[in-house]
Amino acid sequence: GWWNFGGVAPAQGYCRLGIARGAVVMSNIFLATSLIYLAAEEAGCLTESDSYDDDCENKVHGFKPSSLISNIAIIAGLLSAFFMPVIGAIIDFTPRRKFVGVAAAVIITIIQAAQIYTVSSTWYVMAILQAIAAFMYQAEIISTYAYLPDISRTVGEKAMTVHTAKFTQVQFAAQMLFLIIVIGVSNVLSFDDVQTAHVGQGVNVAWSIVWFSLGWMRMPHMSATKELPEGRSLIKEGFVQNWKTAKSLNTHYSRGLRWFLLNVIFAEAAAAALTTLSVVYLNETVGMSGTEIGIFFLITLLFTLPGSSLGAYVTHKTNPNTSVRIAQFTVMVTGIVGALILDSVKSKPLAYIWGMCFGIGLGWFYPTENLFFSMCLPKGQEAELAGFFVYCTQILSWLPPLIFTVIVEAGISQKWGVISISLFFIVGIGLLSCAAPWDEIVAEANKNTNFDVASGKEEEGERDTSMGYPSITEPEA
Repeated sequence: GWWNFGGVAPAQGYCRLGIARGAVVMSNIFLATSLIYLAAEEAGCLTESDSYDDDCENKVHGFKPSSLISNIAIIAGLLSAFFMPVIGAIIDFTPRRKFVGVAAAVIITIIQAAQIYTVSSTWYVMAILQAIAAFMYQAEIISTYAYLPDISRTVGEKAMTVHTAKFTQVQFAAQMLFLIIVIGVSNVLSFDDVQTAHVGQGVNVAWSIVWFSLGWMRMPHMSATKELPEGRSLIKEGFVQNWKTAKSLNTHYSRGLRWFLLNVIFAEAAAAALTTLSVVYLNETVGMSGTEIGIFFLITLLFTLPGSSLGAYVTHKTNPNTSVRIAQFTVMVTGIVGALILDSVKSKPLAYIWGMCFGIGLGWFYPTENLFFSMCLPKGQEAELAGFFVYCTQILSWLPPLIFTVIVEAGISQKWGVISISLFFIVGIGLLSCAAPWDEIVAEANKNTNFDVASGKEEEGERDTSMGYPSITEPEA
């Protein structure tokens, strides 16, 4: 059946874990607006109507309330940049891949449960916990993504293409259902932002317990894929492997994959910051409540569907390189134009139109980026480079939020923070424009199939793509 994924247990588990992660991401919307409100309340930056006073210069814990969400993103980004190589090493060099994923899921769920009690006396501690939860979310992602090459080898390329589309569809559907539930409860009971966050976190805890459990029950315990060199530590080896991979890509895949991953560093940092910090902008500049911001993101999710169709059409007419650059330019222009218009008009209906445009751009960007990556990957290198790709998405994830914080603390309008973040796309587009023509990128990916990007050495004979993994059709006992 559609939900059975051909009886492949890890594919079933991966899909269910996507349902869990989708709710975690969406619950952050309501929690962020609650944290902003509580920080503004303590700083004395609320008006008589309980909305944020844009002209307030008061600070709490050394920063303006407007900087709270961007500061959380900075801390989470720095934790990811420094510790993800260590997590990757644990996944590669030990049989602890499943343990890492389960541990991350448990910690995320515990933090979400604690955050149900986000009130005036606890909000600062909850904000710190949110930074930790955001980092653990990345650990959850990298441990889960590590199963994708194994699933692909089990089901075959054709079936994997279908499964990947299903994974995305199910996760988006889960995110929309979660938003509808929380928004519905909040509207029916006329909850404020803090109460809506309580509902969001409560629903998310129950949701996470169910779907994380169902997901990880289907994932097998995996053996180590690499042998740790004698006398080397896991902490150091993760960084060593990333450095070797970067050097190998720079030397042997300089026409396509190198430029793509450099683009990813900047484009992913911009896209993540825009989605995270748009909550701040919509709440404080436009004056939208947590429920209204939830509707904004529900609209954004709905419009990713026509966005992905548009992206597929443009990609078919051109190529993934051209298409992904147009998509990134579209998201950048959407961020800049929307920030400029909403700063002067402050119209909630126009904000929803902004959400539509973001949905089209992001729905075009992410699938096309994934297609580009899959087509420029050297054959047999999927496992090594999947983790490196995830790391590239996090290397600069802290920098756009840092720029936003600096702008806000300097008393400059938040629109310039949004515009500055959007301009990161320009750097990414410029880097990807240095890549060779598309047919040469594909040809480069198909050459030197015996070359190992992790070690930088040529392997003798036909490259073994099984990585020595056990069968993953059913979980091990």
